[in-house]
Amino acid sequence: VHISYANDINFTVNGTNNGSLNILQDGEDNDIDFDVVNMNNADLDLTQVGDNNAIDIDVDGRISNGSSMSITQTGDNKSYTGSFYCGGSSCSMTVNQ
Repeated sequence: VHISYANDINFTVNGTNNGSLNILQDGEDNDIDFDVVNMNNADLDLTQVGDNNAIDIDVDGRISNGSSMSITQTGDNKSYTGSFYCGGSSCSMTVNQ
């Protein structure tokens, strides 16, 4: 049995061209589980505000190119984990905690 609360976000992006995604979670005990497969010229922005927040990201960017990801966490007791692969000519990521 998997229990999911309103502040748990689990999703997968299977491919995007010239897309953008902005997520803002405000509160405590938030969780983002985010998987990406192939993204070209995409801008991804994940922000968590509050205490006891967690982000887990898996990027398998086989043909990704020119994409950027920004992760921002504020508050106490935050955690961030990730596994990243960018097979394109350029990808960037910024993490602010």
